Amino acid sequence: MNRIAAPHTLFPAIHRSCLPQRLALVVQSRFYSVQRLSRKDVKKLKHRHQRTPIRSPFPAGQKDGVLPERLQLLSADVLRFRQKTDAISQDLPGEPESLQIWIAEFLRLGKQKLLDSHDSAETARILHNFDRKFRSKDPKFKKSLHGLIEDVRRAFVSGAIPSAAQVPLHLLSYYKESGHLDQGIEFWKWLSDRDDAILDPIFVGPAIELLAVYGASLQHCEDIFESTLHRQENIGSQYQLQSGSIIPDRSRAVTIRGTSLSLLQGILTARLLYGKWRSSYLALDTAFRLHPTQTVPRVLDLFVYERPIFEALPVFSMFCRGGNRVSKVTLAAVLDGLKKLADHASSPSTKIGVVRAIFQAVEAYTGSAGILNTRHLNILTRAVVCAMPRFPAMACIGSSGNDRGTIKGVVDLFKLLFAYFGQHNALPNSITFNGTIPIALSFGYPLLAKILFEDMLILDLSPNVPTARDLLTAAGLLRDANLLKMAWRRMCECSESRLPDPYSWRIMTISARQCGLESFAGDQLRLLDSETAPSAATVMQAVDNDLVNFARPEEGEQAKIDANDALNFGNACTEWMNILHRMATFPPGNFRDFRNHPIDEANLLTWPDIAEESWQRKLYDELTQDKEHESRHPTLLNGPDGHDPVAVSNTGIKFDQLRYQNWKTINRLLIQAQQLDKWVEVSTDAAIQDRKASPGLKGSRTTNPTAGPRYLISKEQLRAYQHDIEIEKAKEMNEIDWRTLILRLRKPEDESHHLQTQTFRRN
Repeated sequence: MNRIAAPHTLFPAIHRSCLPQRLALVVQSRFYSVQRLSRKDVKKLKHRHQRTPIRSPFPAGQKDGVLPERLQLLSADVLRFRQKTDAISQDLPGEPESLQIWIAEFLRLGKQKLLDSHDSAETARILHNFDRKFRSKDPKFKKSLHGLIEDVRRAFVSGAIPSAAQVPLHLLSYYKESGHLDQGIEFWKWLSDRDDAILDPIFVGPAIELLAVYGASLQHCEDIFESTLHRQENIGSQYQLQSGSIIPDRSRAVTIRGTSLSLLQGILTARLLYGKWRSSYLALDTAFRLHPTQTVPRVLDLFVYERPIFEALPVFSMFCRGGNRVSKVTLAAVLDGLKKLADHASSPSTKIGVVRAIFQAVEAYTGSAGILNTRHLNILTRAVVCAMPRFPAMACIGSSGNDRGTIKGVVDLFKLLFAYFGQHNALPNSITFNGTIPIALSFGYPLLAKILFEDMLILDLSPNVPTARDLLTAAGLLRDANLLKMAWRRMCECSESRLPDPYSWRIMTISARQCGLESFAGDQLRLLDSETAPSAATVMQAVDNDLVNFARPEEGEQAKIDANDALNFGNACTEWMNILHRMATFPPGNFRDFRNHPIDEANLLTWPDIAEESWQRKLYDELTQDKEHESRHPTLLNGPDGHDPVAVSNTGIKFDQLRYQNWKTINRLLIQAQQLDKWVEVSTDAAIQDRKASPGLKGSRTTNPTAGPRYLISKEQLRAYQHDIEIEKAKEMNEIDWRTLILRLRKPEDESHHLQTQTFRRN
């Protein structure tokens, strides 16, 4: 390796003074360590550090030359620290010792004033990500990490490290998520006592979330939100973050400085935790109006966990329609909520409708460049099996009659489902089959349980003990000797003890008698050890007592599922397979053009359109159009080259149309939330009069469960709610003045807040 005489000779075409200061420092450090940077390295460094220039390592007035010896060593230390930071950020190792050494180096360099704000922000971000990843895995590591974060907080408060707005953002979020609320409140009090210049809206939002979880009043959170808005330097951003604001150009992205959604996310969280559904949806409407394609994923999580699933599902569709980022965990929460709703449904048609909504949610997620995993597959398979028509009684299940067409539909659907998820590298695992085989048997489909078990063996997967026991029962009902032997062998392999439990012996003996394998059962019973397991005589006596309950009826006595239910389920399987075929035409991880293939926005309550399309568009223009701005800037309608300059989302929808569709969805959500609130109030009054339990109002899913109400509705309450809503629609559909209703619901709850909005608009 050649030794270099001067830093600027390393790049003949680029003098050191032309590089960012951070890159100049790296060049000097590379020079003293006798290394040569490639052009690719230079390009990466320039791109990474072009927005975060740092203090020059040269003394004042010295622009060229060789660094003093002390600064040579220090600059090399800074370079090694940043290289270590990059390695930790990419690999996220879980060794507490390496983190302690890294943080100690960070604090040492910070005291020597050699770091910049980017280093502080990156360090806080990495520690926050460590907590999110390892919080539930290693309590010892969690305790060690908390100590490191406290060291960073004390250094930030004392001024020993460079100040950056991202440091309080990550620290406050950590205190809220980890449950260290008292320390978070103490840190926030220190921040709020500082000069106004240090209170950046980027971390005031997480502070409001922390206060709401801690139990502070909603009015206190609203006051912090309003005061932070008034401290905004840009009067336009003050107005745009208010409910009911009008953006200058609906067809373009909002570029007004200071319209970050962090502050809006904080007050939305507080409102949701305290059950203020109207102001929460108005805040959501503001977020989608400002940034329809860049809404924070945390906002979706709030509605998924704090509102009923039939309200969370349209919000999920709004995120996917605009190409917003949605996490796999959020999709799993949505699918799991729908799966529970299907379990609670009583009628087969309702179950089919919910499963249809599950497939539509998966289609919307993959159309927004989402990648599926095995957990999503497991929820889908269980939901499909739960939607199958159920036999009237367990004792009448069989493998003939009109159940064969239903089984074929499920098998064909599963084949296509496994193939599509294989494109996402999400293969079925043991949980997939251990979750579906027991359901199939309990619904009266032992043949389907056998088919799934055969697929399980092909994939070299093993059933757990309860699933193997169900397979033994299926073998007896089908009188399948081979299935009995395979299931019993798997039972013996997966048993934790030397021999299966007594109940499994009884099931095997009963099924063996039904299959005509008394000799096989006798041979297995001889293996019993009287000291560690029940004797063969005890097992046979229990079998004789249970045989009546397990007797398989004659062929002519078998019950049949309802023909209409079987036909409807078959048609539903065909529809779901069509959705899978449509999804398979788009490569995984890519955005889908929703202009030609719009999202089928599932509506679990089957609400009709509240008004004619032309009437809704007219009201939308009346409430959101800035006619004065359009008259002053007519050139916005056409670009300089004659092409349409309007912004388009990654899903191919123009911003104007995207904002209009989101506006309509918010209207429907406001109406649904109002109906739910009215129903809960009436049902609560009735429950008090009857001295019964009130409807499902429960603590929020936060660290502090008493922060605010959340709706948790049982299956009986859900059926009553849906029935009452249908009656209410039938009575009022032709009498409601939709314009008046929408205007009333969109009016802010606080009149003074509304007057402030009008003042901002005039300014």
